[in-house]
Order: sequence, then C-alpha cells, then structure tokens
Amino acid sequence: MSSRITIKRIERNKKKYVTAVHGLEAFGIDLKKAAKQFAQKFATGASVSKNAQGFDEIVVQGDVTDEIVEMLEANTGVLKGVPGDNIVCVEDKKKKGGTSAEQ
Repeated sequence: MSSRITIKRIERNKKKYVTAVHGLEAFGIDLKKAAKQFAQKFATGASVSKNAQGFDEIVVQGDVTDEIVEMLEANTGVLKGVPGDNIVCVEDKKKKGGTSAEQ
C-alpha cells in the first residue's frame, strides 16, 4: 500500500474548525516549512504537533481543507512531489460528554 496524505476537518465547537494534515513526511516534506507555508497562505495559525497515534501532523486553524488539497495538487512551494491521487479528506466531529442541551 502506498503512503497516503490524510486531511481531516475537526470541529472544535459549533462554528469553529481546525484542519489536520498528516502523512506528508512520507514524501520527504519538511513539516515545519509546510506549516509555515500554510500559515502564510491562509493568514492563520499553523503548527506541527503529535496526534493521538503519536504521528506528527500539521494543525491549521480554520476549515481550509479544499485549499490545502488545491495546494498539494498544484505542487506549490515545499509541497513538491506529492501525487494527487494519494490525498484523502475526512470529516471528524468532536464528541462531547454530558447533555446535548444548548446553553
């Protein structure tokens, strides 16, 4: 199985999202440079952190899933060498404990 890049949109609360990208290191991409490029392109915060499985991922503030896919397919900047058919988009809703009553 070839390496995949997973782009995940994670809901923080009702209207706020973060976009997590992992799998870029398999293509020889420096994650810190890629995070800096995302931060400059989208004018948001972007950082490299470890996810729950212990792998490095880039976390970008905001729902920029489609724009990241376009950047990866266009091979812009430090994102050169990524095949477009290895990109997978996933939507993830954060589950909260307690009641679902609105406050």
